[in-house]
Amino acid sequence: MKVYALVGKSGTGKSHHSMWVARENQIEYIIDDGLLISDNKIVAGKSAKREPTKVASVRCAVFSDPEHAASVRKAIAEHHVDSILIIGTSEKMVYKIADALRLGEIQKIIHIEDVSTPEEREIAAEMRNKQGKHVIPVPTFELKRQFSGYFTDPLMLLFKKKGQTIVEEKTVMRPAYSYLGEYKISARAISDICTYEAMRLPSIHKVLRIRHSTTPGGRLMLEVDVSVNFPCRVSYQAALAAERIKTAVEEFTAITVRWVHVNVKTLNIKREENHDMP
Repeated sequence: MKVYALVGKSGTGKSHHSMWVARENQIEYIIDDGLLISDNKIVAGKSAKREPTKVASVRCAVFSDPEHAASVRKAIAEHHVDSILIIGTSEKMVYKIADALRLGEIQKIIHIEDVSTPEEREIAAEMRNKQGKHVIPVPTFELKRQFSGYFTDPLMLLFKKKGQTIVEEKTVMRPAYSYLGEYKISARAISDICTYEAMRLPSIHKVLRIRHSTTPGGRLMLEVDVSVNFPCRVSYQAALAAERIKTAVEEFTAITVRWVHVNVKTLNIKREENHDMP
């Protein structure tokens, strides 16, 4: 296996430059902050950015948890990985990661100073130190499963290579341990979204009650009690309302919804005759 490493201090733009380094060296997989990444997708692992403290984040990034390390080793074996780029803040760190994942010898270590300008590193440092923002080399859509409710912004990059236009998407986000505060959505806001989306369906007569809870990983679970206009295909309309509510809540709040249960509690009987059943 070809094993390279990209090394640089925190906030110098390593993740921002990682895809370019990988492409220039014909490397298909990247290890960054606890994740195994390939072709703009998270293949395995869990992100260190989700950890509640910086100490826990570092432990995650170097695969101190045996189960975390084992899951990524398994993915590496299953995907027959033959080239990989390890990203770390020091040579000691990348060697530790290589050891935890049993990748063998690191053939080449690239320093961030070799692939970036002082101006680029200064901008990266300002984003990290003053704005608390980090770059992860995968699209925002890929991160939603892991970063429920955290600040994320897509970053589109366009450049040319050998006459071909290449588009990359990365994500700018704030980790859980950021000192800049929390991102919160009120229960009322979530309830309003649920009510609005449900009432957009002609089959829904009234929203009676909304209850919500979260999983340990921050995913939202919603129960919505409704009254429906009858006759209609009750189970179909309930499923349709659940799907629309889930989509809307995820779109407007960035919170990942594990499930939505729509419970039909009462029927509003329509007296009209000869009407189509929705």
